[in-house]
Amino acid sequence: MTSRHAPGRDRASSDRLRPEGLSLHRRRRLTWLALGASLLAGVLVLFALWQWEFARSEREARQHAATRLHFYASTLNAELSRFQWLPAMLARQPRVRAAFDDTADVAESGNRLDWHLQRVARESGAAAIFLTDASGVTLAASNFDESDSFVGHRYAYRPYFLDAMAGGRGEFFAVGNTTGRPGYFVSAPVSGADGQPLGVLVVKVSLEALEDTWRQAGETVLLADANRVVLLASRRSWKYRTLEPLAPAALDDIRAQQQFRGAPLSPLARSLEDGSLVLGAGEASSRSSTSVGQRYLDESLFSGPLAWQLHFLMPLRPLYIQARNTMLAGLAVLLGLGMLALWMRERQARLRLIRREAVVMREINERLEERVAERSRELEATRDELVQAGKLAALGTMAAGIAHELNQPLVGIRTYAASGGKLLTRGVSQATTRPELLPRAAEAASGNFTRIAALAERLGDMIRQLRVFVRPASQQPPAPLALVPRIEYALELLDERCELLGLVIERQGLMPEVRVIGEQARLEQLLTNLIRNAVDALEGQQRDGTLGGRARIRLSWQAWPEVAWLEGRPGGCLRIEDNGPGIDPALRATLFDPFTTTREVGDGMGMGLFLSYGMARDLGGVLRLSDDVPPGALGGANFELWLCAPPDDAGSPTPTRLTPEAPDHE
Repeated sequence: MTSRHAPGRDRASSDRLRPEGLSLHRRRRLTWLALGASLLAGVLVLFALWQWEFARSEREARQHAATRLHFYASTLNAELSRFQWLPAMLARQPRVRAAFDDTADVAESGNRLDWHLQRVARESGAAAIFLTDASGVTLAASNFDESDSFVGHRYAYRPYFLDAMAGGRGEFFAVGNTTGRPGYFVSAPVSGADGQPLGVLVVKVSLEALEDTWRQAGETVLLADANRVVLLASRRSWKYRTLEPLAPAALDDIRAQQQFRGAPLSPLARSLEDGSLVLGAGEASSRSSTSVGQRYLDESLFSGPLAWQLHFLMPLRPLYIQARNTMLAGLAVLLGLGMLALWMRERQARLRLIRREAVVMREINERLEERVAERSRELEATRDELVQAGKLAALGTMAAGIAHELNQPLVGIRTYAASGGKLLTRGVSQATTRPELLPRAAEAASGNFTRIAALAERLGDMIRQLRVFVRPASQQPPAPLALVPRIEYALELLDERCELLGLVIERQGLMPEVRVIGEQARLEQLLTNLIRNAVDALEGQQRDGTLGGRARIRLSWQAWPEVAWLEGRPGGCLRIEDNGPGIDPALRATLFDPFTTTREVGDGMGMGLFLSYGMARDLGGVLRLSDDVPPGALGGANFELWLCAPPDDAGSPTPTRLTPEAPDHE
């Protein structure tokens, strides 16, 4: 039986394993295909990123170059336009025409004209000014007293002379054959009475200052003429070289005009189809002419009267480097994404393992959850019982405290009433035999009744405190109130106790114009509670009778334009200090809680500061026990009452915004 069924089991096992093996092989193939596709996509993304970054950098570079080009073109045109009017103006002057007068002394006239031209050149900033006759020979010049003077030299081959003799204005850039210094020449004809040109007046302008400006700016700028010959450049080695090969006819004209004084005019660069220049194209160099280090982005602009072209060159190497760095950053991102994908795949594998283990642990967890839920229900019931017990305990404590506080005055009233009645009865019964005892008995009974009235007043104070505790907040809208009258009202209520103590009240900063935002009744009650609290702390203290040893309370006010505790609104701080024993550090955390008191048992309910804290909050302010010990402090308790003030009343000579620590009680 076993041997007969074994082949079937083997076939079944192989049938189960074969699809799994095929699936594993297929997954591996798909993995390799996905990896290859990802690599290809990554290469394409990096190439596109490089192209995009290079195009963006090139666009920004061209925008910058165009801006700089317009600036340099404006300075070039401004420099050239300064001297456009000068030749024609000088040509019309009588002393210039006198040089062609046959009746005048030619030598004397020329000498005077030399000095005149020299003065005009110096004042106008021209490099040189000279006058030629109809044959091109120089008659007078501003540099007549120099070794390379133009006087006597013939310039009939220059285009500026030929154009002026033809009746127009001449303009030309050339290297001076006499001085060897380049310049821009502008000329005008000197006409006779019949309108025919007698000679030519020429002004030479030096443009070397522009080149110096380009060099100081550290930018690559060059100026080429219509033949693409570099006239000016920020690099001296580029001058009088060509941006493209010269045509034979153009080369012949340049040589005939002696424009560049025999310069070789070798090629400097060649243009590429993308608008860039490759420098060194005509030089024998070990480096490749298409090297990135020699390739420049070329932005040009036509400027000047002779079809000159101003070029602004920017090296392409920084653009390639920036594009490469961006591509490397993209490569780093792709590698990071690849690592993240591998990590996610590994994480998925771990999650699958965890899920398989979770199936095993599920039943155990369910049983544990049932037990935890049962225990949670038990704990919830226990907590509810504890909360209810706490409520009952708090209610009992409150009731016991109230009963204790009310019972003491009631016992006193009952005792004094009974004693007073006995005194009156005894006095009346003895009045028949000893009349002199009746006034004494009446006086003793009156003292008892006075004590009864005091105890009744104390009961009234306790009941009023409880009524304030349970009374809802006032619906009366807050309004500006004068602070000083409210303080005076509170002091009047406590005036008798203050006199008994010999109390000294100090006031600082409490001007009559000080106003706060509040509701009058609550503010008066709040101030009364705080000052009474200070008076209570001073009772029973032994004093020596001197000013420094007497009981003292200090009330000081300081205004602030902005207070962080008051949500940035204007306000101020009323500081209430005394020289009593101070606050026990153990009570600071619960000082503003109900039934917390620093007085003896039976001498107070501990509701005053709690109620005061609530009233300060209802007024939009803050009541806190200060931790600061300012210079000159009295040494006892130091309470701060922060109140809002009308915007036009707040001001501070010191900070503009107060951001102190958080209040001691929330």
